[in-house]
Amino acid sequence: MTIRSRLIVRFTGLVTSILLLTFVSIYAFCWYFISSDFYRRLDRKANTMGDMLIRHRLDADLIRQLNRIRRDQLPNQKVLIYNGRDTLIFSTNESLSLTIPKRTLDDIRRVRQKDFRQDGYYLSGSRYLTADGAFVVVASAQNVYGDDFLYRLRWALTGLLGLIIGITTLAGWIFAGDAMRPVQQIDNTLSHIFPNNRDERLPVRPDADEISRLSGTINRLLDRVGESFRLQRLFVANVSHELKNPLTQISSQLEVSLLKPREPAAYQATIRSVLDDVSELATLTHELLQLSQVQQDAAVGMLTDLVRVDELAWDIRDTVSALNPRFRVTVTLGTLPDDPDQLAIPGNRTLLATALKNLTENACKFAPDGQAQVAVQLTGRAVRLTVANEGPPIPAEEQPYLFEPFYRSRQTADQVRGYGVGLSLVEQIVRLHRGQLSVQSEAGSPTVFTIELPRL
Repeated sequence: MTIRSRLIVRFTGLVTSILLLTFVSIYAFCWYFISSDFYRRLDRKANTMGDMLIRHRLDADLIRQLNRIRRDQLPNQKVLIYNGRDTLIFSTNESLSLTIPKRTLDDIRRVRQKDFRQDGYYLSGSRYLTADGAFVVVASAQNVYGDDFLYRLRWALTGLLGLIIGITTLAGWIFAGDAMRPVQQIDNTLSHIFPNNRDERLPVRPDADEISRLSGTINRLLDRVGESFRLQRLFVANVSHELKNPLTQISSQLEVSLLKPREPAAYQATIRSVLDDVSELATLTHELLQLSQVQQDAAVGMLTDLVRVDELAWDIRDTVSALNPRFRVTVTLGTLPDDPDQLAIPGNRTLLATALKNLTENACKFAPDGQAQVAVQLTGRAVRLTVANEGPPIPAEEQPYLFEPFYRSRQTADQVRGYGVGLSLVEQIVRLHRGQLSVQSEAGSPTVFTIELPRL
C-alpha cells in the first residue's frame, strides 16, 4: 500500500470513528429522552387509574367511560389492574389483547415500580398496598411518534455518516496527493539524475518545511556521491598511469634479459633495476592503503589516544632529519601554558605523526636549502601547527587542488618523485580529527601549511 493510500485510510478511519461516536451518542441521548418521557406519561396514567379505582374505589364502568372521553389518550393505550392473587380485575381498551406474565407482576410488587417493553408496547407498572393485598396497575401504549422519530433519525444519521465518509475519502485523496506531490517530484528528479545528469540537484523551497530539509539533505548526499564518483575516476586514471610505468619497465627489462645470454653483471644490474621498480610499486601500494584506511566512519574507533603536540613535533623533527642528510628541521614553540596537558589533543598518534611527517618531509624536499620550520602555538580552544619552507611559491590556480588524491602540479612533478597521495592523506587525517588544514603561498613569502586541531 502506498503512503497516499495509508494516509487516506487513516484519515478516513479517524474521521469516521469520531463521527460514529458522535452519532451514536446523539441517537442514544434521543432514545433515552423519548423513552423516559413516554414512561413518565405511562406512570402518571397508571397512578391516576390506581388512585381512582383502588384508593378512592370509584365505579369501574364510570372510570371506563371517563377514560374513553379523555382527549389525552396515548396510541393503543391500555390499563390493567391485578389483585394480590394476580387476577385481572380491571381493564380498558378491551379490543387490545395484552397479558402480563406472573413473573413480571412479582417483579413489580418487589421493586414497587417498573418500566419495560413487551410485544412492541411500552409498559409501566406500579404497586399499591392495601388491606386486601398488593395490587398491580400496569399502563401500556405504543410510542408511535417517538419510535417513528427514532427510526427516521437512525436512517438520517446513517445516510449522513455515509455521505461524510465519501466526502472525507475524496478530500483525503486530494490532500494526500497535494502533500505527496513534492515527494513524487523528488522521486522523478532523482530518477532523471541517475544515471543521466549527476550535476543536477533538487530544488529547495525557501520555506523550511520537512520537504525542504529533506531536499537539502539529499542534495548534500548527491554532492558527496558525485565527489566519490569523481575521486573514483581520478583514482582509477592515476593508479592506472602510476602502475603502468613500473610494470612496463619491469616487463621490458626482463624481456631484454631473455633475448640472449648475458654476463652475470648484466643480470645483476637488471635485477637491481627491477627491484627499484618493485620498491616503487610497494611504496605506491603502501600509500594507497593508508589513504583508503583513513575514513570518517572509523573516527570513533581510532581517536583513542591523548597526543602531546609539542612532543609530536620534536619526534617528527628527528624522524625527518634522519631521512636525508640534507634535511634540517627546526621546531619553534610559542607561549607555552602553565599546564603542559593543555597541549594535548584527543586523537590517533600514529595518524597525526603521519600527517605532520608528510608535511615536514615535503617542506624539506621543495626547499632549496632543505630546511623546514615547524611551529606549535596554543590558540583559544585549539592547537595550531605550522610547517613552513622557503621554497618556490605554489601557483594560486593550483592551490584548490593540492589536497586531491594523485594531483601533482606541473611545477613539482619534474622536480621530486612522488604520487600525489601525501597531501590528500594529510587532509583526511586532519578532517578525521575535526581539524582544519590550510595553505598560504605567495611570491616573496614562505609557503606555510597550517593545521588547527581542537584540544580538550
